[in-house]
Amino acid sequence: MAKVLIVDDSSFMRKRIAQALEKGGHTVVGQARDGSEGFDLYTELGPDVVVMDITMRGTDGIAGASMIRDYDPQARIIFMSLNADPDVMAKAKALGALGFIGKNEYDRLLALTGP
Repeated sequence: MAKVLIVDDSSFMRKRIAQALEKGGHTVVGQARDGSEGFDLYTELGPDVVVMDITMRGTDGIAGASMIRDYDPQARIIFMSLNADPDVMAKAKALGALGFIGKNEYDRLLALTGP
């Protein structure tokens, strides 16, 4: 099972995502409130997967994911967001994201995080 870092500015969403991941057998190794904090925790904790929101106060998910990918080109990032803007989705794809899913698509999240 995967060690997962959750990056979302909503404590409610971080809790919901963590519950879904843990129910699926994964371990949540850290939680961050924005992309910059997510980058710091990524370098410290070395998770297998990052679940990243797009729209956050502070450093947004695209910038945070870009920092992580610059540090570790093999980083596995899943964007989980309500933002369905095609330009944003294209940026996420360009960063090599494993997927771009909606906030309540927990079955898809578990499928993307792997066994």
